[in-house]
Amino acid sequence: MKREPARRPPAALALALAAALLGACGGGEPPAPGPVYSGVLGASEFTAGANRFPFGLVDRDGAFLEGAEVSARFSKLDGDEPRFHSEAPAQWRVMEEEAAPHSHADGEMHLRLAYRGFYAVDEAAFPEPGVWTAEFAVADGTPTRRSVFEVTAEGRAPAVAERAPRTANRTIRDVASFAELSTRAVERDDLHNASVAESLDAGKPFVVFFASPRFCVSALCGPVTDTLARAREELGGAVEFIHIEPWDLDAARNEGRRVPSPEMAEWRLETEPWTFIVGADGRIAARFEGPVSMAEAVAAVRAAQAGA
Repeated sequence: MKREPARRPPAALALALAAALLGACGGGEPPAPGPVYSGVLGASEFTAGANRFPFGLVDRDGAFLEGAEVSARFSKLDGDEPRFHSEAPAQWRVMEEEAAPHSHADGEMHLRLAYRGFYAVDEAAFPEPGVWTAEFAVADGTPTRRSVFEVTAEGRAPAVAERAPRTANRTIRDVASFAELSTRAVERDDLHNASVAESLDAGKPFVVFFASPRFCVSALCGPVTDTLARAREELGGAVEFIHIEPWDLDAARNEGRRVPSPEMAEWRLETEPWTFIVGADGRIAARFEGPVSMAEAVAAVRAAQAGA
């Protein structure tokens, strides 16, 4: 059955979002002493039902709060007032990263915020669409500001159990230079040996992910490509991992513009990074938007292998 794309929020919803954002900035209250950390969401597509909810906590100077005991409180906005729904502990997921240069849409190089990991609520339940808020409670009392996000009735990206698009992405056999396929700072890797179509024909679980090491957009786009390369090694190289750059590299490199690649359109993606584990039956077995740890990826692949 064809799935409808997520709709843009109506004007009333946009106004509610703006009001919530003003509240999240503290309104007229005096600032709390010491660093105040704001929630930075690592995903953008949340749908009614259970969701993985990745986030970081970062202060105004760009410093991340790492390895803390954190819980997230979720509320739905009714008018301007949040209606509490649930609270869940967040898990700290290690993801080694050092500050590295990357390019913004203005074409200039910037230093990516350095962080070692992210927080995730593995099953955050949002029973209905609308504007929701997440408040972050740190066990030691570190002050935080809430985040506001939208929950839609349906998502846009391929869902679990949906058939993976039969993408004929280019491989290392199709190009003269590795740089035509990847912005990763290596001479070559093993993430471009097969296309999605070839992997579907092989009838074995595989991984396909959309990430840009150089032209990442969000503060938590992070080292997804390097992390998944390590996950491939952890699995002994027995599972195909396919890296696809989300943006047209000519436009990004030469014009400073992020033009979605044809593969992004085929997978109905509007953001990156996205990681999909595809089962032997050709259906999506698991998916991760935003940062993903090696442990998460390896566990999802092994689960797909066990279900093959």
